[in-house]
Amino acid sequence: MNKIKILVLDVDGVLTDGSIYVSDHGDEMKAFNSRDGHGIKLLQRAGIETAIITGRVSGALKHRAEELGIRHVYQNAKDKKDTILKLSSELGVETKEMAYMGDDVVDIPAMILCAMSFAPSDAMDTVKERADFVTELSGGKGAVREAIEVILKKEGLYDEVMKRYVA
Repeated sequence: MNKIKILVLDVDGVLTDGSIYVSDHGDEMKAFNSRDGHGIKLLQRAGIETAIITGRVSGALKHRAEELGIRHVYQNAKDKKDTILKLSSELGVETKEMAYMGDDVVDIPAMILCAMSFAPSDAMDTVKERADFVTELSGGKGAVREAIEVILKKEGLYDEVMKRYVA
């Protein structure tokens, strides 16, 4: 099996709980989990990239991705399979060197191309049935961090990354 070089994430229902807050002025806000963010940084320290593919457009997501150092962000992606193939080509990384986490049916075509696929516990049943791993935690509540720890352990990188924090 190829090593995982990149984790690709959906946003609503994965990095967030799926709620979308819209103010009277049309400003959109999203709540992101800090443990997921720290997990992304751990993954980056281990040499594994993170990318985001979402069907929506969000300024809040743009700011969060910049804050986390996620360089590959595809918003308004109506066909996630085509987008993941584009990402694969741009980075010179095979889809079998990718992991994907999604929660809804639009994620399935991209998920099945990847070496590993994850779904949060509150994902649609159809998605959970096709995922290699279903997290115990739900979207926006630490599910991404849980998936990251699975990847780090599978790749034999967990102990190396964690020794920085745990004596």
